[in-house]
Amino acid sequence: MVRGLLILLAWLALGQPAISQESQLRLSHLEGRLYLIEDNFFFSENSAAFVGDKHVTIIGATWTPQTARLLSQAVAQVTNKPIKEVINTNYHPDRAGGNTFFKSLGARIISTRMTSELMSSEWASIVHYTQKAFPDYPALPLCLPDTTFDGDFNLQDGKVKALYFGPSHTPDGIFVYFPEEKVLYGGCILKEKLGNLDFANIEEYPKTLRKLRALEIKTVIAGHYSAIHGPELIDTYLDLLARREP
Repeated sequence: MVRGLLILLAWLALGQPAISQESQLRLSHLEGRLYLIEDNFFFSENSAAFVGDKHVTIIGATWTPQTARLLSQAVAQVTNKPIKEVINTNYHPDRAGGNTFFKSLGARIISTRMTSELMSSEWASIVHYTQKAFPDYPALPLCLPDTTFDGDFNLQDGKVKALYFGPSHTPDGIFVYFPEEKVLYGGCILKEKLGNLDFANIEEYPKTLRKLRALEIKTVIAGHYSAIHGPELIDTYLDLLARREP
């Protein structure tokens, strides 16, 4: 238990406290219809927003209903189209904590069936795990996705593609690919530092990452730390995994 807490602190330890006046959320245009979301609530994380012909799709629900509200306000400054879809890219609070707010807007919360099942069985424990690093993280009630898929799924007429290639950072983590922009959202799976591996499948993780080579990728959005990278981030993370201490 102590080792797990130390790893979590290393994963989340840039020292950011709970939500405060110093916390920020920033939305900026990346390419085409795609916007980058960067926030430093609790710990720096990156999400994405896709502005479609009729509505907006959010990739990553952010930490809490409060951060989700700030995100919706930022989106409203760049488009009058409503947020109608929010993807939970895994079952952890940084990707699903804002679900209740987005549901209050009438948005569909979308995930794989595996993510929904893990949320259903593990939500209380993963919130408690997060609170060990951040005591002020709220005891959020479970808010499950209302639309689930057995595997890969497409949104926005195929302009947003959710891809499950196998276990990695978590059993259920998915990538989101934007074919027109040639951008890959790597979520918690891809980042510039090794990060937390408490929930990772170390044996399958490299196999999952190598499957990304089938995609034409110009830009990778990392889930944590600095947001924008080239496709070389895939090999960088593979190298980090290979060199990690047991």
